[in-house]
Amino acid sequence: MAPTNAPGTVRGVWLRYGDQLILALVIIGSLVMAQIAATNGWVSQFILPKPTDVWASLVDGFTSGVYWPHISSTLLGTGLGFAFAAVGAMALAALMVTMERVENVVLPLVVGFQSLPKIAVAPIVILWLGFDLSGKVVIVGFVCFFPILLNTLAGLKIRDREQLELLQSLGATKLQMFRYLRLPGAVPYLFAGFHVGIIFALLGAVVAEFVGSRDGLGRFLLSQRAAFNVGGVYAVLVILMVMGLVFRWIMLLIERRFAFWAEDVSHRNV
Repeated sequence: MAPTNAPGTVRGVWLRYGDQLILALVIIGSLVMAQIAATNGWVSQFILPKPTDVWASLVDGFTSGVYWPHISSTLLGTGLGFAFAAVGAMALAALMVTMERVENVVLPLVVGFQSLPKIAVAPIVILWLGFDLSGKVVIVGFVCFFPILLNTLAGLKIRDREQLELLQSLGATKLQMFRYLRLPGAVPYLFAGFHVGIIFALLGAVVAEFVGSRDGLGRFLLSQRAAFNVGGVYAVLVILMVMGLVFRWIMLLIERRFAFWAEDVSHRNV
């Protein structure tokens, strides 16, 4: 007899796809409840539109092509801002761990700048750089720089005294210490920062488009709100949610490619 958890059995299918099935049921159930509540007038459609109206807005927007320029603008600002922030944060973290005085001087300044409300800083950046892409990229980089920096800095710290003493006894240079001890240990922390940073980057792009931009999903959302098109507003929110999920999925693929040796095995059966 085949084991009960074999791939072709019901238990095997449940063990493999159970989480996805539960997620699908939760989403479908929520949409059905929202449709019933909006149709029967239990909730005002200015607060919760019918999911069918949101779907109609999505279909109309993609078929007419009105979404594509805004999606491209948001994607470009998010990608460039995240890339600049990631490179800058990693370089600064590497400098901090090799020169303690730099960390003592620079880190309080970074924390102070990070404490500033982004919605208050964004108009100043727009005044400096205008409504072009550069202003959006700076705001995105400002938003996602801090989590990447802190995670990279934490990962580059040496916590294994035995490994440190071993490399020191072998006469390893600072560069060799960084390459063979600091960097491998920092990879999981680095990707943890990337996971947070890419979502913050998307939020930063939308904030920049709220404050001042000629295009982008944030700007389009404001136009839909001004037109009292609640279905269109929710449609933009759905697009942003999907973009966030796609960003996370891409980051997971990259992490599995470059940090396969640091895979979580805590839930595997021994």
